[in-house]
Amino acid sequence: MFGRKGNGLIADRAGSLATMTALLMPVLIGTAGLASDTIQWTLMRRALQRQVDSAALAGAYALSQNRNVSQTVTADLANNNNFRLTAAPVIENGPSSGPFAGDPLVVRVRLASTARLPFTGFFMGRGVPISVEATAGLVQDGQFCILALDSSNSLGITNSGNTTVNAGCGMHSNSSGEPAINGQGSAQITATPVSAVGNVDNRSNVFTAGTTFQPYSVSQRDPYAGLPTPAIPNSANNGDVRSNQTRNLSPGVYRGMDIQGTANLAPGVYYIDGRASGNNQNKNLGFNVGAQGRVNGTGVTIVLTMSNPPASGESNLVAGMNINGGATLNLTAPNSGTFRGILFYQDRRAQTLGETIQINGNATSRLQGAIYAPKSQMTFNGTSGMNINCLQMVAHRFVFTGNSNITNVCPANSGSGAFLGTMVRLMG
Repeated sequence: MFGRKGNGLIADRAGSLATMTALLMPVLIGTAGLASDTIQWTLMRRALQRQVDSAALAGAYALSQNRNVSQTVTADLANNNNFRLTAAPVIENGPSSGPFAGDPLVVRVRLASTARLPFTGFFMGRGVPISVEATAGLVQDGQFCILALDSSNSLGITNSGNTTVNAGCGMHSNSSGEPAINGQGSAQITATPVSAVGNVDNRSNVFTAGTTFQPYSVSQRDPYAGLPTPAIPNSANNGDVRSNQTRNLSPGVYRGMDIQGTANLAPGVYYIDGRASGNNQNKNLGFNVGAQGRVNGTGVTIVLTMSNPPASGESNLVAGMNINGGATLNLTAPNSGTFRGILFYQDRRAQTLGETIQINGNATSRLQGAIYAPKSQMTFNGTSGMNINCLQMVAHRFVFTGNSNITNVCPANSGSGAFLGTMVRLMG
């Protein structure tokens, strides 16, 4: 009798389990379906987030290279088009909201799409919306006083011979070369950070211990890109100073300056007309200081340019500069005005690598301000003991071949000083 009752009990339990299973089956199926949809939705959202992160970073890189942000972001989204967007992308340079609202160095991108999920889609009849956004921007990273703007794959900064450079700040090359910066011979370079879009060659150990190397970095922006393009009339003044002669010169337009004696420059802007100095069959006589020359000036900017420039393109008639060994320079840039902190400025319309800006000098020279020659190679060959307390140099390329001591301790409010480097980062 017990056996029959036991069999009945087992049968009752089996029936109850079957009933419970039948009742719970929708719940189990729903739970499994929701879990599957949740995983799929999360994976799709992560993939879309990667796409928007890439687009925001592309926009920030465009900022660092002075390119069009919106066009760059749009091109990156087209290259990484993994989802069908349900609305036009939001692309903002200077976000309209959030913690970086109005910041011109930040790019915000927002994307909206729809996830077609098999389980919930069966009941909802439509996809589940997904929206993601990313902000990326330029953040300050390091102080630089030497910047080579050449963006080709050529060597941007060469340190060679017996040169000794104590920059007291960083050097950077926008070249993608392998290397973009090198050191040769017995050169000794003290500069940190040393960064480049390409690689930095330190196999000969010319960089002193403790140097921070940052190869394959972001391209740095031209810190003086906002300077106006010079516009001058035909030159009228003669700025030549003969040997053993002393002249007091005033701001204005000059058909070259060939200084063999002593020139005292009053505060202001001096425009050197390369077209006129080219008539002397030596276009590099734009601004020339001989071995015995001496130039003094406070609050001075010397602009190397040309009269009657071509309507477009480059010209080999933009004035050049040659400072001979033994020359003594005591020059300070202005503390205010359009050319605040600018000591020498060569017109951007100069022919690329058409001129070499040659800078030598003796141990008693003093320079405070920036030397800006965006199209020329700058060769710096200071004599032993030359000590420059406050100098920034921006050129197409650099060659350091002499002994020099360049530091970057600049007077407060002088308008002169190192420029801050930038790097690209996701901000949130």
